[in-house]
Amino acid sequence: MEEGVTEEARLCFYPFLSAASNYVEALGVTLDDLITAATFERARLRGKERVREAVREGAVRKPVIMSTAQAEMELLSYPFARILVSCISNAHLVRRYALSEAKSAYNKLLEDSSTGSSSSAGTDLIYEMAQEFEIQVDFSRLSHEHEHAQVQMPFVDYLRFTSNLRDKRWKLVNRGLEKGQVNLRKGEFLRVIQEAIYARISKDLPLDVSGALCESIRKYTRDIEAELEERRKKFGDSGFETSAGFRVKDPSCFPPCITAILANLKDGVNVPHTARFAVTAFLLNLGLTVDEIIEIYKNSPDFDEERTRYQVVHIAGSQGSTKYTAPSCSTMRTYGNCIDNDDVCEKVNHPLSYYKRRLKLKQKQRVEKGVKSKNERP
Repeated sequence: MEEGVTEEARLCFYPFLSAASNYVEALGVTLDDLITAATFERARLRGKERVREAVREGAVRKPVIMSTAQAEMELLSYPFARILVSCISNAHLVRRYALSEAKSAYNKLLEDSSTGSSSSAGTDLIYEMAQEFEIQVDFSRLSHEHEHAQVQMPFVDYLRFTSNLRDKRWKLVNRGLEKGQVNLRKGEFLRVIQEAIYARISKDLPLDVSGALCESIRKYTRDIEAELEERRKKFGDSGFETSAGFRVKDPSCFPPCITAILANLKDGVNVPHTARFAVTAFLLNLGLTVDEIIEIYKNSPDFDEERTRYQVVHIAGSQGSTKYTAPSCSTMRTYGNCIDNDDVCEKVNHPLSYYKRRLKLKQKQRVEKGVKSKNERP
């Protein structure tokens, strides 16, 4: 890397920072320049790629920065990517893009702060992120009872940024609390920062963009829209096919509760433990394998393959434990997972019964339609 590039390179990896916005503003690049000037075609192409990476991989690549010019193009690609997402104005894309940027920043933070757990560089980075999101962190007041904790933060800030984290370990009652301060390991604190980053990125999306502006960048949004449609067809309409060749006959017949949970998982939304259990048991009951279900969870912000595998295997009863059946409708209601009731819901008491009934109704409609078509032939 060229001498003097360090600060630009650091900022381009965290383009949501106030310092990054100030740097871009100081460049004097206007919106018209960014949208139309040939000089910034590299930034536009990289912006499009940021969004496509989010769609395809659920993460945005952090390139090796070799020059100031490259760092500045990377910085400028971020606002252009936000414009692209806003012009497409797809709620799923907004959530997926914001989550992908936040997850990538989190991974980079882990990497950058791991030059040594007690190094000044790692500590400085944590302080910078805390200041960015107005969190008062403390390294000096840790008691001997919490020797594994490396950071303390006020419980008010902790609650502010962990309200969407559904895993039991994030509940305040399960955390070490000392004089109003929550004890966290460094990685846990950075996970809290990921939530803060996600909230900041998604807060203003979609931006208020004009139709004329969106039309002028159609050649960039067209490819992204095509990729979104391809993904929708692959994961939304085609159903699930197991490695043994078994196909869940028709996901459109899933009960509304299961459909909603799956949609949230696909979009990278944190769902409660009870909802995860319900959808996992339901899909296992239909014949999906452990590996196929783990794939469904890979968009989750807290995805940990080893932990997820352990939980799915336990629910599947693959290691001698009880094999679980999906919870009943009454249990789903108890935990607040019963939503969007329809007329079929009123006639069943279990999600699996709903699925079987809907399949029969759909098959009956197909048969009746076939008979009607046959009778109408000349």
